[in-house]
Amino acid sequence: MNLFEKIPDNFFSILSSKNKNIYGIALVTLYEALIMYRNRIRKNDYIDLLKSRGEKEVSLFSFDDEDIGEDTSLIYEPTLNSKANFVLRRLIDTGWVLLEQDVKTGAEYLLLPTYSISMLKIIYEFMNNEENKYVSYVHSTYSDLKYEDELLDEYMYKTLESSYNKTKILEVEVAKLFHSIRVFKRQLTNIFSPNEVLSQHFDNAREDVVNPIYHPLKTSDSIILYQEPISSLLKKWLITDEVREKLVKQALNDNKSLRTLIEAEEDVIKKINYIQDTYARLANEINEIDKAQSEYVKASTEKVIYLNNSDKSIRGKLETIFLACAKTIAGDKNGTYPTILKDLNNSVLFYQQGYLDSDSVAKPYKRNFREDGEPLALDDFEHVLDEGLMQSLINISETYSEESVMEFMRKKFKNKDELEMANIKINDIEEFIMLILASSKANSKYSFYGINHPKENENNQIVVDNFSVPNYTYYKKEEGK
Repeated sequence: MNLFEKIPDNFFSILSSKNKNIYGIALVTLYEALIMYRNRIRKNDYIDLLKSRGEKEVSLFSFDDEDIGEDTSLIYEPTLNSKANFVLRRLIDTGWVLLEQDVKTGAEYLLLPTYSISMLKIIYEFMNNEENKYVSYVHSTYSDLKYEDELLDEYMYKTLESSYNKTKILEVEVAKLFHSIRVFKRQLTNIFSPNEVLSQHFDNAREDVVNPIYHPLKTSDSIILYQEPISSLLKKWLITDEVREKLVKQALNDNKSLRTLIEAEEDVIKKINYIQDTYARLANEINEIDKAQSEYVKASTEKVIYLNNSDKSIRGKLETIFLACAKTIAGDKNGTYPTILKDLNNSVLFYQQGYLDSDSVAKPYKRNFREDGEPLALDDFEHVLDEGLMQSLINISETYSEESVMEFMRKKFKNKDELEMANIKINDIEEFIMLILASSKANSKYSFYGINHPKENENNQIVVDNFSVPNYTYYKKEEGK
């Protein structure tokens, strides 16, 4: 399918012009006008909204890089109103919006094509950072399937189809998480300041990836935690003849693309297998993401330590030279780095060394050839490391180890066989973190306890000692399980 069969050829031209920042504000304002006025967007209302939202930016609008056409009055009278009207005219010319006039009142209204609304929504969400908001796909899938498993009503196929679509979105979210972590690690090679490393780690990576996506997938929306319950429910639907036949009949009625019972049954089996296979694969991918996240944190720590060290030896001075060269090459936008490397090579001169001894001036002269001997050992230049910081990182790793989590739960269980979340005393933030880790490790084969989720008529979240926690119940496993 050709993209430009649905959208105009010059649709994206405004986003590459000299005034692209102003057009960006105009597009966001257009989407806000759609939300505000819905079906009836008056041209004058949009112009007023654009002038109020982007007065400073629109006033800086330049006509130098724009196709003004025959309307030269704009050059002689570049007022705020005329510039805002010109921006709207460019949106009309490029196909973002259409203009319609009411024959009765003479008022002009803006009309937005379908492709324009779709693109405006993407731009609006991106500029408002709404693309980083993670939706609870895993827990909602489990809840829907669990609820439907108890009712077995006429909405079973709709629930299955909804779970299928959520799983597809979840698959993209996990891929997005993996790529984002690797991108942040890759960007470390172009950072030459410890403050920039810390800013990327705590401001960008944590706010864009760790908190909105990685943290939910490891705690409240854990794929590893819900994979087995979801798979068990779907397996039960598949092997129970009565349930499977009901699903097939509902699929034939609800999905108009299915013509026969055989096609309907294949569709149901395909969706169930896809959800089960995807969750099994994503559980393994989460482990790979954990490794990537650990490598990124380690690389960030080592980068900060390295950049903070001040090595005054010959090695340190060479590293400073190479660092300056790397900065120059990284900031080279014109592709002149081969010339920089050539100049660097020409500035380093090497000379052949010789020596004189007592036989050099005596006759007969004797020509000697240089003999290859053992190379001299290099000096062991000192490289100061922040041992305190490294020891702190090691201590943190040991504090939250699997053995520490198991010991924490043994203390909480004491002599009990079952432990409700509401009866657990959470003394501080450290115990809250340990409780999160304990929940994620409940399905581990090394765990001596298991976890039960809240029943359908119970609250999913409760407050214990000012901490909001899932309403779980922990139980001791039988020996050998």
